[in-house]
Amino acid sequence: MIVRDIISIALRGLRSHKLRSGLTMLGLIIGVAAVILLTSLGQGLTASVNAAVEPIANSITIVPKVSPIPGGPSAKPLTDDDMAAIAKLPLVAAMVPSVTGSTVGAAGQVSKAVTASTPGAQYLSGSVTGTSFNYLSAQQKNLAYGSFFTEAQDKSGAKVAVLGPLVATALYGPSPQAAIGRTLRLDHALFKVIGVMQSYGAATDNVIIMPVKAARSGVFGNGIGGNELSSLTVKATSTAQVAAAKAQIIEVLREQHHITNPDFDDFQAQDLGSRLATFTGLIQLITGAVPAVAAVSLLVGGIGVLNIMLVSVTDRTREIGTRKAIGASDSAILSQFVLEAITLAGLGGLIGVGLSVGLIVALKELLASLGAGGGFLSSFSPVLSITPIAVAFGISVAIGLLAGGYPAWRAARLEPIEALRFE
Repeated sequence: MIVRDIISIALRGLRSHKLRSGLTMLGLIIGVAAVILLTSLGQGLTASVNAAVEPIANSITIVPKVSPIPGGPSAKPLTDDDMAAIAKLPLVAAMVPSVTGSTVGAAGQVSKAVTASTPGAQYLSGSVTGTSFNYLSAQQKNLAYGSFFTEAQDKSGAKVAVLGPLVATALYGPSPQAAIGRTLRLDHALFKVIGVMQSYGAATDNVIIMPVKAARSGVFGNGIGGNELSSLTVKATSTAQVAAAKAQIIEVLREQHHITNPDFDDFQAQDLGSRLATFTGLIQLITGAVPAVAAVSLLVGGIGVLNIMLVSVTDRTREIGTRKAIGASDSAILSQFVLEAITLAGLGGLIGVGLSVGLIVALKELLASLGAGGGFLSSFSPVLSITPIAVAFGISVAIGLLAGGYPAWRAARLEPIEALRFE
C-alpha cells in the first residue's frame, strides 16, 4: 500500500470519528500554540529589555560616601576638579554632573502654601536638579513639551528650567503645556520655564531641572559648596570598556582625594554590569521555563493520540484480520497505523501553528496601538521566528510517531484468525 493511500485511509478514519479526533488533537493544538506564543513573548521581552538597557549599559555612576573605617580620614566631596580630571581619561566619552536639593517654587507671587499633589496649586516644595545639557541622552528620558536647555545656556548658567509634569500641573493648572514660557520663582530667583518632562513616576515627576551654574547661584546659594557635586554620571566609550573605564576612574579619584588605602575610599563607582547580568539571567530563566511548562500540554496531547490509536486498533481488529488474511504484511499494517498517528498529530500541529501565528500578529497590532502613547508597550512586541515554530511542530509529529508506535506494533502482531474471530 502506497503512502498516499494510507494517508487517505487515515483521513477517512478521522472524518468518521470527528469528535473523538478533534478532542484528541485539541491537546496538541493548545500545546503547539502555547509553546510558540510564549516563546515569542519571551523573545520579545528579552529584545525590549535589551533595547531599553543598551543605551545606559555603558554608564558609570559616581556618588560620594563616608569612609566605613572608624577614625579614617574625613571624606572629601565630589567636585568640578574631579570631573575635569576624569574628563581627560581616554575611555570616557561623556559626563553628566548633578547637583540636587530641595527648594520652594511659586508661579508669580502667590504665597499660599500647598503641596505638589494639590490640583491647580501655585506654590510647592520640590526637588531641584542642576545638571548639564546632555542630561536627557545620558538618562534616557524625553520631553513632553518645549525644549531642553542648550550647551550655551548650560555654560552661561542661564535662568531656565525644565519641569516635571507634577510640578507643571501643580503650579500652572491641569495642562502641563501651559507652563511653557511662564515664570517660575524659586526662593528669590526667577526662571523661565522652557520644557516639561514626560512622566516617569511620582519620584521623578516632582523635579525641576536647570543648568548646574543656575542651580548653584540662583537656588542653593551657600547651601552646597561652590564646586561640589551630588553625583556624576560617566559614559564609557563602549559597553565593553565599562570595566576598564571604571578602574581608571577609581584610580584618578584616589589620586584626587589622596587616598592610598582602598578601604578609605570616600566615593562609590557603580555600573550596571553585575545587576544586568543578574537581571538577564532571570529573564532567560523565565523565557526558558515558561515554554517548558507549556510543553506539558504537548505531552497530554501525545497521551490523547496514544489513547485514540489504541481504541482504533481495537475497533478495527476484524478489518486488520481481513487485510492480513488476503496477504497484507506486518510492515504494511504497522506503517498504516503509524502514519495515521502522524497524520493526526501533524494536523493538530498545523492548526496549532496557524492559531499561534494569528494570535501573535493580532497581539502585535494590539500592543502597537496601546503603546502609541509611549511607555514600555511602545517598545515591547512579540518576536515571531521560524525556530520555535519548527521545533513545536516537529515535537508534535514526533509525539504522533511515538504515541502511534505501540498501537501499530500491537496491530501488526495480531494473528488473522484471532482478529477475524474478534467481537
